Amino acid sequence: MNLTRALDVALPEIPARVLSTRAPRVDPGTTFREHVEDGARVVRVYTPASGFMFKLTPQQWALAQLFDGSRSFAQIAEAFSAQTGEYYDEQSVAEFSAELDAANFWYQTAQEKNVLLLLQSKEERRKNLKARSRRFADLSMIIFPAFNPDRGLTWIYQRTRWIYSWWFTAITLLAFAFTFAISITHWSEIGRDTVEFYNFTDKSASDVAVLYLLGIFVVAAHEYAHAHACKHCGGRVPAMGFALIMLTPAFYTDTTEGAVMGDRAQRLVIALAGIWVELIICSIATPVWWLSEPGTMLHDGAYFLMMLTGIVSLVVNWNPLIKLDGYHMMCEIIGVPDLKEESTAWLSAWVKKHVWRLPVEVPYVPKRRRPGYAVYALLSGAYSYTVMTFLAKFAGNVSRNFSPEWAFLPEYGITLLIFKSRIRLLFNFLKLVYLDKKERVRAWLRSYGTLAAGSLILIVLLLPVWHERTTGPFTLEPTQLAVVRAAVPGVVEDLHVTEGVPVVAGQPLARLRNLALRSELAAAQARLAAASSRATSAQLRYQDLGEALREKERYQAQAEQLRQKAAHLEIVSPIAGTVLTARPEDLRGSYLPEGAELLEVADLSRFRARIFVSEYDLYKVAIGAPARLQVEGLPQTWASEVAAIAPVSRESDPTLIEESKLKGLHPPQFYIVELRVPAAPGLKPGMTGTARVYGRRRTLAALAWDALRVVLGRKIW
Repeated sequence: MNLTRALDVALPEIPARVLSTRAPRVDPGTTFREHVEDGARVVRVYTPASGFMFKLTPQQWALAQLFDGSRSFAQIAEAFSAQTGEYYDEQSVAEFSAELDAANFWYQTAQEKNVLLLLQSKEERRKNLKARSRRFADLSMIIFPAFNPDRGLTWIYQRTRWIYSWWFTAITLLAFAFTFAISITHWSEIGRDTVEFYNFTDKSASDVAVLYLLGIFVVAAHEYAHAHACKHCGGRVPAMGFALIMLTPAFYTDTTEGAVMGDRAQRLVIALAGIWVELIICSIATPVWWLSEPGTMLHDGAYFLMMLTGIVSLVVNWNPLIKLDGYHMMCEIIGVPDLKEESTAWLSAWVKKHVWRLPVEVPYVPKRRRPGYAVYALLSGAYSYTVMTFLAKFAGNVSRNFSPEWAFLPEYGITLLIFKSRIRLLFNFLKLVYLDKKERVRAWLRSYGTLAAGSLILIVLLLPVWHERTTGPFTLEPTQLAVVRAAVPGVVEDLHVTEGVPVVAGQPLARLRNLALRSELAAAQARLAAASSRATSAQLRYQDLGEALREKERYQAQAEQLRQKAAHLEIVSPIAGTVLTARPEDLRGSYLPEGAELLEVADLSRFRARIFVSEYDLYKVAIGAPARLQVEGLPQTWASEVAAIAPVSRESDPTLIEESKLKGLHPPQFYIVELRVPAAPGLKPGMTGTARVYGRRRTLAALAWDALRVVLGRKIW
């Protein structure tokens, strides 16, 4: 038998019953202060036992102060009636006490807390234990046990309160300016390295460990700065601990009492202190990096701290879309303490009521605030989901360093854990929508419209009207392109064509002038004539005929060679096509060395487009398969077909397909697929765009099954 139940039967007046019926009382360590929010007076009350801050009206706080643990509800009602001059009955006081008790406002000793736990039902205790066991289920926030640093902080503050003096503030501002100047002058290096520093695709396990250790140091200094500022504003710091926020190491500090005791300026100081100390660390590390010798441990360590506490840290902490320092400062400035919660709750309820027509109550928000609430809730929500998506990708990048093939498992697993609470909220919302709309849904399902819609969906799934297809970027090229070059050096004397002029094969394009070549040709022809005369004379005299004939042949070969070179001074088109060179007339009078490019002539009667198809999609492509081309910036598409497929693979063209930079990831091999494109108005060489090649027709169900089969087959096999 349960010992507690046995004692409860045998001794009905044990302390458990007495303590459970004791009148509530205010925590003796409670701190409070009156503030003005939205033009109304409120009292911020901080109870150390619960660690919560409560906002009460002055009248509610006056009533709560009468709860001293000895007065009954009737006595409190009588005393409060006498104090305010208005009548309050015992029932109203009891309801007020119950509302605050539900919020864990009243003080409880350790013995009372234990008694309360024993008096809970077995099911309640099981639920609490289950909730505690799921502490690590939501990776967006994992909190570890905290400790009380208040005594140590008091000792430190008494010896470092000079931090808040005007002269120290001036020194830190000068240090910030000096650091900013160094960062600007070395921005080409710092900016590039900042991106590389936070790119985890190239980091090993040791790099990640070092980053986490230094990150813990920085965030510890950050949170101690908040706690130090809270002491300066007259508040206590009852708790400080370690947490993982989106898997990132972080400390958390309870500065609630500073928010109670401090005015608006002091609360801004508390929120700003963390960023301020990070900038101080950066202002110390930057000159050390600048002055130290490169390659030393001091130089590298200072640079590491610069990356952690520099521009990126400043941007992240000042971002008001996530609940960090920038958010809290913005809330203090605009006077809305819980902007994210209030805006999200209002927008969510408004959408449920006015879009989904659900029976929910929309919290009241003044009209002048509603547009701002809607914009902030949308931006904040989009940013939060972007950060969570980035963290899932980050996990995939880290895991790819160790196992590229199986990196998708931790990536998808962490994605599920990160979005688990959001998925649960989505299912709860869908359940609410279903319960509210189920009668109408059932009526619709029983109608003939449902049968028609189901039949249509089935037809869409089973009709083979969907093409297998693959896409890729392309650059439009002419099928035949001739680069006309100068076969001999010379000066461009005349040009017979202009840009865009059609030409035929053998048509003269330009004429070069080379006086030295002409002179050599004339001299060679003169030597040939003299040798011919000597050969004729020797033949008549029958004397030295063989030598004369050999001399004639030698000079004849030289003259023929120079004549062929001179013939190249007249440049002709090797193919029929169109001149593509822009403003060729500008070349007139310029000197061209041998082999220099003069003109480009291309056959524009048809084009070709080459795309790179990965080995995973090559099975979808066949010779003669239809394709469509869309040029960038133009809505029109052009028909084409597959003309050839490369027999061997090759690496992708970096100008068309960006190469993967993930360390350890094996990029796929690519095959060149050439598309035949008929000439059409609007198509020009050099145009870029996207080509889509269509394969055989399949049903949607078959396409989905093939995708699943291929993915599982590649990974498992």
